[in-house]
Amino acid sequence: MKGKHRVVIESERLKYEFEIKRNITIIQGDSATGKTTLVDLIQTYGRHGEDSGITMISDVPCVAFSGDMRLWKAALGTYENSIVFFDEDHPFIFSRDFADAIKGSSNYYVLITRQPLDCLPYSISEIYGIRTTGKYHFPEKIYHEFYPLYMEKQIVKSSETIFLVEDEKAGFQFFRRICGNLKCVSSAGNSNIAVMLEELSAKSSVVVIADGAAFGAYISRVRAVAMRKDRFDIGMFFPESFEWMILKSGVLDIKNAADILTYPENYIDSSLYFSWERYFTHLVESSTKDDRIRRYDKSKLNAYYLDGKNKEAILNVIPEELREYL
Repeated sequence: MKGKHRVVIESERLKYEFEIKRNITIIQGDSATGKTTLVDLIQTYGRHGEDSGITMISDVPCVAFSGDMRLWKAALGTYENSIVFFDEDHPFIFSRDFADAIKGSSNYYVLITRQPLDCLPYSISEIYGIRTTGKYHFPEKIYHEFYPLYMEKQIVKSSETIFLVEDEKAGFQFFRRICGNLKCVSSAGNSNIAVMLEELSAKSSVVVIADGAAFGAYISRVRAVAMRKDRFDIGMFFPESFEWMILKSGVLDIKNAADILTYPENYIDSSLYFSWERYFTHLVESSTKDDRIRRYDKSKLNAYYLDGKNKEAILNVIPEELREYL
């Protein structure tokens, strides 16, 4: 499935309105914020339709999982090109089996949970809480794609700033080059960033860089460290991916690049790409594979992207408040 889908669910007393545009959306929040009520409305409408007194507006089917949890895999197989909602009462959504089952699916999934889902590559920009205004409920973003520096703590920077990057591939190779005399280290995986940040930020200011398209499960832990009063300054930069940065920089001439960056949901098929990061990687690799000079290899960064003007163009994608560290 592709595209952005507007959903309105309304009963006599309640109304929910939201848009879903990725294969995985997370709804968080404390008890009594309307999360379970949303699923109940969808289930009731699914059983009784308009006779339920509930109105649903959506250009694709919306269904809420119910039934025997032991048969969840079989139930998943009955959904196609739908938005499927799961309440937090279903422990299997935390499992690797569930991640494997929804990978390659034509559906979008909305998962209601107060705990991170470590097995799923979901975006930090698709984590929502539900805000209530009278009887009207609508999700609002908890996190945003770019994080500012936490300068409000007024802690003096150390003489050495450390750049902490999530892997050792092309993105790390780029930042290691531009860091000059500054230290640039890899966490060897996004799940390790919070642990390393805990250690590093006790002694120095740190800038964390990771692919926002698949960092949703880890952002709360990283933010918890960043907000501690005994830490040095912590900056965060979460672009969709390093390949997204390359596209944004304009160093490649790719057809429809501007439209893709503005409306990626219209191009990214959930049945082909488990996260938007994988789509952007495929797009850059496939668009340059026959170009010896510009050929992009995620495992080893081509010198073209480290060239003076190209390097500067990619660097300019970084927010100014983070560039001042370089």
